[in-house]
Amino acid sequence: MALFLYTHNTSSDHMYPMEFFFPPQRTCLICAEEASGCHYGALTCGSCKVFFKRAAEGKQKYLCASRNDCTIDKLRRKNCPSCRLRRCFEAGMTLGTRKLKKIVQLKSPEEDLPTQGPTDTIQGVSPQSGLSFHSQLVFLNILESIEPEVVNAGHDQCQPDSAAALLTSLNELGERQLVKVVKWAKGLPGFRNLHVDDQMTVIQHSWMGVMVFGLGWRSYKNANGRMLYFAPDLVFNDHRMHISSMFDHCIRMRHLSQEFVLLQVTQDEFLCMKALLLFSIIPVDGLKSQKYFDELRLTYINELGRVINYGRKSNCSQRLYQLTRLMDSLQPVVRKLQQFTFDLFVQAQSLPTKVNFPEMIAEIISVHLPKILAGLAKPILFHK
Repeated sequence: MALFLYTHNTSSDHMYPMEFFFPPQRTCLICAEEASGCHYGALTCGSCKVFFKRAAEGKQKYLCASRNDCTIDKLRRKNCPSCRLRRCFEAGMTLGTRKLKKIVQLKSPEEDLPTQGPTDTIQGVSPQSGLSFHSQLVFLNILESIEPEVVNAGHDQCQPDSAAALLTSLNELGERQLVKVVKWAKGLPGFRNLHVDDQMTVIQHSWMGVMVFGLGWRSYKNANGRMLYFAPDLVFNDHRMHISSMFDHCIRMRHLSQEFVLLQVTQDEFLCMKALLLFSIIPVDGLKSQKYFDELRLTYINELGRVINYGRKSNCSQRLYQLTRLMDSLQPVVRKLQQFTFDLFVQAQSLPTKVNFPEMIAEIISVHLPKILAGLAKPILFHK
């Protein structure tokens, strides 16, 4: 079955076959055969993927019978496992990949400890019984307690700004934030009652939206919507937006932050909306625990309504309309950013660019973004 990707411009939508975005140069970095994806941190074919796993995990020591410079191609890749393995390591392959799956499936030490207080009751209650939180204060306290701390990008301030340096720092920041998003999602009331495969799917589909929404909030609180506050050590002013090669995307994200300013979004509203955005895009074919997902999402919508009622004496319905519009407006921003990110990743694999992609971000971009861009996932909007 043919797989297609969609690109958008101001006048119309265009549909291109997947091959359009994977030029002939998209070959295995080890043997030059056609690559099947990003495996263990590098773009490789299936054969080299399997070889690396077996060779790196095994205890056998390979020795080259020549001068450690054997030709490794599709026909001769099995001739010298020593040189082939060396090529794998030189390409950046490591067994530390597939971190996202491990992070989701493995419990952290604190998760094995018995919890105290209202979280016990909340986490175990199913949506079918209404997911009745003891009080508004309890619910908000949970969301506040699991909100990740702001992380640094590790950007080198001593180096002159360049597109490659800024984009690489954004990718490094994305990797760090993705780990935080996973831990945060697992702490949300009801999330771990989803089928474990659905937990993975939900995060894989919504991570970028959650991050962009968080960026909007930080830019609102720290820069009043005038600049993009990616991290304390990575703030984009107009100059950096132009240099980064993603000016249009920066403008859209800054506009989102300015909507925060215009609406004077409260922290309680932000925490509820951010949680709700985790449940705002799903596969077209649905989830294994779709009914539970739908009820859980409805519960969070109701909680947002309660937050609004709790903090306002009038115009509650208008406020709910404004905030749901704000969440809907995020989706096209993220969709365009996903396309940009995927195109940049493909370029980085086939061209001598200096933009680096950490392994977990590389995996989720190469494996899961194409599914979203091909229309195999759909955002859940409040307004048509």
